[in-house]
Amino acid sequence: MIKLLVVADDSDSSLWAVRHAAFLCTEGCAAEVVLLNVQRPIEHGRASAYHSLAELRERERQAGEAVLARAADILADSGVKHVAQIGVGTPVQTIISAARACACDGILLGVSCWSRILALAGAGVPARIMRRSPIPVTLVNAPRTMRIPGATRPQWPTSARNHPALVVYPASVSY
Repeated sequence: MIKLLVVADDSDSSLWAVRHAAFLCTEGCAAEVVLLNVQRPIEHGRASAYHSLAELRERERQAGEAVLARAADILADSGVKHVAQIGVGTPVQTIISAARACACDGILLGVSCWSRILALAGAGVPARIMRRSPIPVTLVNAPRTMRIPGATRPQWPTSARNHPALVVYPASVSY
């Protein structure tokens, strides 16, 4: 039973990674998907002077749920068994820690044109994940899309399904 970790953010390229994971599951190549949205911790900034830690975590949870709703709808429409998580921490360490904690067999990342350019130079989040991860990483290229001037993204309804778990991964883990 192969379990894939798919990193979802608010970009179209991450939705292509989710679609690829749904395709792999419907074809029988994978059995389960763990959706992960990474939120940078905001308790170290100015907001901690005005809000409690519980309020800051609630804001991180709400932001993560909004991002994960579209990805979860894609997987649910495909009939794919999935679990959603919101990880709080630095992106590279959080993604690798989540993959290990969930016992995932692979990581899927959607990459945009800019992240492909950074990866050629050995920089950027995808390149750092590929260097540090003991788990295989698959980069999913998003196709170029034509943008219609004045067009906006469709607003997807929020899902009434399971709420994602908010997980704070320790920052002092070395790989």
